[in-house]
Amino acid sequence: MKKLLAVLLALCALFLVSACGSDKKDAKPEAGAKKVLHIATNATYVPFEFKDKDNKGSDSDYKGMEIDMIREVAKRLGMDTKMENIPFNGIIPAVQSKQVDVAATGMTMTKERAKRVAFAAPFYESKLAIVVPKDSTVQSAADLKGKNVAVMVGTTGAKYAEAHGMTIKQFDSSSVALLEVQVGNAPAAIVDKPVAEYYSTLEGKGKDKVRVIPIPDSKSELLGFVLNKDDKELKDKINKAIADMKKDGTYAKIYKKWFNADAPDLPDTAEKALGL
Repeated sequence: MKKLLAVLLALCALFLVSACGSDKKDAKPEAGAKKVLHIATNATYVPFEFKDKDNKGSDSDYKGMEIDMIREVAKRLGMDTKMENIPFNGIIPAVQSKQVDVAATGMTMTKERAKRVAFAAPFYESKLAIVVPKDSTVQSAADLKGKNVAVMVGTTGAKYAEAHGMTIKQFDSSSVALLEVQVGNAPAAIVDKPVAEYYSTLEGKGKDKVRVIPIPDSKSELLGFVLNKDDKELKDKINKAIADMKKDGTYAKIYKKWFNADAPDLPDTAEKALGL
């Protein structure tokens, strides 16, 4: 009797292990079911990827410009999406090990990273930007020389302001620096361009109250989806989907929604963007 019980328990354990493993990435979909695009993200980077509530919940809880982009790409590939929210330093290992198909996590393209992973076509160019009240006479960084400017402590924006003769007022976050402009305590703030553009879309904050002035001579950084270097077929499909989105106006619509600005003209491959 004890032997029979032991066998039954072992069979139950085997069944449970098999059932738990059935939802892994390499599980075969049921006949007629859509394929699933497994996506890694780090939902802490407003306005590219974030969650309204907490770090648990359905895919619908994820929001952001990059989330809208990858969902539209998946739709054009005829695939469903499954998001996995993981720490940023775990993104590249997850892609390399094929735990996920693609990462949508606000990652900057660099030649160094391109040695380890592949990038799809860039969808955003990030630089620094100046935020001023809508009625301000400031038109460029040169107009702020000798003036107080709100910045986040330790950022490239703070370094840029000091290097160009501005007096900096440093704060612990970009949101507080922008609040200084909103309440009239500083004539301008220098922050990352996506932060500035997103702030200009927010009701009760920057919308219809501020202007965003690009800083052309600040360092350019391009963002793109991350893939395994071996997955050229998927990369090509994603690049085509992005190209089609640019042609039919979908990309411009998503860009306008999140940044209240016209979409830029960017390279159609990561290789062109990085000069590879």
